[in-house]
Amino acid sequence: MKLNEAQRRLITKIAYMYYIEGFTQTDISKKLQIYRTTVGRMLVKARKYHIVKISIEGYDTTTFKLEEDLKNKYGLKNVIVVANQTSQSNDDKDKALGKAGIQYLTQIIKPGQIIGFSWGKVLRSMADQAKGKTTLNSTFVPLVGGPSAANAEYHVNGIVYDMARKFGGRNVFVDSGAVQESKYVRDSIMSSNYFRDVKSYWNNLDIAFVGIGGPLNGNTSRWRDLLTEDDISLLKDEHAIGDCCCTFYSREGKILKGDLLNRTIAISLEQLKNIKTTVGIARSFSKVASIDTLMKMKILNTLITDEETAQRLLTLK
Repeated sequence: MKLNEAQRRLITKIAYMYYIEGFTQTDISKKLQIYRTTVGRMLVKARKYHIVKISIEGYDTTTFKLEEDLKNKYGLKNVIVVANQTSQSNDDKDKALGKAGIQYLTQIIKPGQIIGFSWGKVLRSMADQAKGKTTLNSTFVPLVGGPSAANAEYHVNGIVYDMARKFGGRNVFVDSGAVQESKYVRDSIMSSNYFRDVKSYWNNLDIAFVGIGGPLNGNTSRWRDLLTEDDISLLKDEHAIGDCCCTFYSREGKILKGDLLNRTIAISLEQLKNIKTTVGIARSFSKVASIDTLMKMKILNTLITDEETAQRLLTLK
């Protein structure tokens, strides 16, 4: 419909008062003696008929569209996509992801909350870049057992300790490796007095940050040196596509239960589903299939990834 001169003038006047002079819609309705709902409709028409053009300067907004597309694709509560830069190394990309992770935690954390972490390079980067708040009195909890000595720098106990120190809270430790030699040993540890407190925290988590591991044929998860040859062989037979919190799942989205999981010290994926905010933080082409499968499993409700990974995820059915 073509606007007549009177309509165009009214719409332009309202747009000028709202965008240039800074009046609220209520203010404008009173000054012009029209309904507030009419003001809202006129502002919509101002954009529709190109009387007003809105642009955002000084920030690349292309990632916002990717975030909305991923939210809709997987039914997620929130998505953060980190823009990639030219000639960025993998270390730089991981650091940028860690920075986005700690910014998001700082944004959502509230005093007295219980926050869980798994471990890995990006989660370690989160802790390294944390500035935090000093009086939160939150509790930071490991969601998995520890790594081998070769990966001690990424130990979950170090991550939760640093988070507690920087956010002014407290932490608990898990003083056992992620994978034990037998189910008996694992069960003995998880039924001990000290571990009862850990499990109690797991049942009352407010926020969880977890990494996502890729396929077995890639170097995408730093805890896998704890696996035996028999473990790896069985996982290949069962078509393992990735892991989260030291728990593997198949291409079809089935949690792979059995001897390995029975020897593993970690929160269950079923428990993660019950947490209000569960954040997966991962990137790289090698992890695209595992991220895609985990998102479809509805284990997590928030994803932090980078631009190139997001673009690849959106090409999958």
